[in-house]
Amino acid sequence: MAGFTILEMMIASLVLVSGLTACMMLIITAMANDGRSKNDSSATLLSQLTMETISAVPANATTSMTVVDCNPAGASASHTINTTGSGTGAGAPLSAGVIDFSQATVSGYSMTYYGCQASTGDRQMLYDVRWNIQTISPDAKLVIVASKPTGTPTHANFFAVPVTLKMIVGL
Repeated sequence: MAGFTILEMMIASLVLVSGLTACMMLIITAMANDGRSKNDSSATLLSQLTMETISAVPANATTSMTVVDCNPAGASASHTINTTGSGTGAGAPLSAGVIDFSQATVSGYSMTYYGCQASTGDRQMLYDVRWNIQTISPDAKLVIVASKPTGTPTHANFFAVPVTLKMIVGL
């Protein structure tokens, strides 16, 4: 036999196209997961920033702190963080010990943080950040902070559980 038949060429082409399609789907999935990981990492850092801001205030103080994001609209660039707790918990509603994002936000205990790229100032993502503060004793409080990207699709490739941090803060 001197060459390939047309049927052999069609089968070889079909195998090649199937392989290339599978590789393309793999690349697209990897790119989507990379973007999700970036947003999840930013949400974790934002939760940590909020947690550290609250923990900088002694447990028995009733001071508010301010966090500034890079929103070009100056009025919404500054966020007030209420650091006062109560025995039953003040702030965002909880469900099974974690922040319940299905409930309405509580003023002073939530913010929509404008995350942007440091080098260009372009908006990257808006984050919904909420916290709850429970007074354990006059000298200690339990702080729960959670954040998640807003408008995140919930289908299989893009589902992201809100990042939740808990810490006991003292004097």
